Amino acid sequence: MIAQATAQGLEAARRNKRLCVTLWLFNLALALAAAVPGWRALRDAIGPLPLADSLAESFSFGVLADLAELRPGLVGGLGDAAAAVFALGLFVGLVATGGSLEVLTSGDDRPFAHRFGRGAFRFFARFLRLGAVTLVLAVILALVAAGPLVALSRYLRRESGSEWLALAVLLAALLAGGLALLLVLLVQDAARVLIVRGDLRRVRQALGAAIALVWRHPARWLGAWAWNALMLGLAFVAYLALANAVPAGPLLVVLVLLQQLFVLVRCGLRVALLGAEIALVPVPGPPVGSRPQPAVEPPPEPLPEPA
Repeated sequence: MIAQATAQGLEAARRNKRLCVTLWLFNLALALAAAVPGWRALRDAIGPLPLADSLAESFSFGVLADLAELRPGLVGGLGDAAAAVFALGLFVGLVATGGSLEVLTSGDDRPFAHRFGRGAFRFFARFLRLGAVTLVLAVILALVAAGPLVALSRYLRRESGSEWLALAVLLAALLAGGLALLLVLLVQDAARVLIVRGDLRRVRQALGAAIALVWRHPARWLGAWAWNALMLGLAFVAYLALANAVPAGPLLVVLVLLQQLFVLVRCGLRVALLGAEIALVPVPGPPVGSRPQPAVEPPPEPLPEPA
């Protein structure tokens, strides 16, 4: 089932190349929204300081720390810009997810822009409410999963003095908390599929059905996510290998193109993950006990009168 869902997701990404390119354009717009103001702020700060010219060639935490001491408002301005871009990214993420699910679940012949725009704005408010509920659920579940282990780690460090044992328990706590957050994200994705497929307006109803769905088959959902994460990791390793092989300086354009190619592959894998999750959500059938209605045949057409 995991391999079948993963294959269906990859096939969905192959069929919807336009959707992958659209998600890449969203990522490119976010990157430009973050990079252009940050570069202007750094350029204004670097201009009168000749010792900071090395930032134009390569990034250095030491030079940036010295620059922050000489320009106290630089870090605050960059932080405000990063917060604004993060909020814009959340908005774009909800819009892109709604549009992507509408495109992947609709089988009609409507234009791509119409389907994507319909899903982007029709389900935005519902996805926003769902995100608020799942955020609270994620915090509670992470505290329940990791809280006792963190307390045990502190107790072992204080009473037994074993740093290695306390560190092992702390790592187990981080693993348990991360697994809890991952399961909540998978539940959120399943609820989004249910909302879009059934046009559900009650977020709690979709969330309850998604929790039951993931709870019954957690291995399938984790397996589909793991295969997608593995492919993304392999793509990232290939990108790092190619980027390290390209020398800096005049070939900076090649590095930028490689980076954008990796972003495009990541968007394609995101579409593949959505396709795999759609395959894991069963299509609702007719109610139990209902009888199929007989087909009504049209009345016969009257015969033409003789001339």
